[in-house]
Amino acid sequence: MDIKRMIVFVVSAVIGLATPFALIAYFGTTPQKFAYSNIALVAISVASIVGIWLDYFLDTKILKS
Repeated sequence: MDIKRMIVFVVSAVIGLATPFALIAYFGTTPQKFAYSNIALVAISVASIVGIWLDYFLDTKILKS
């Protein structure tokens, strides 16, 4: 069970950190045009959503039902 929980944490963190930079690259802009707090909020929100879905699919029960 601990391996599954570690997978949930690592995968959600990696996807959460990669998403803002992928969006910035996709739209052809630079991070300097945005407030860094907005980049952080996108990273945290995407990581949270991915973590919730991975918790559900891997049945780790980190979140209570």
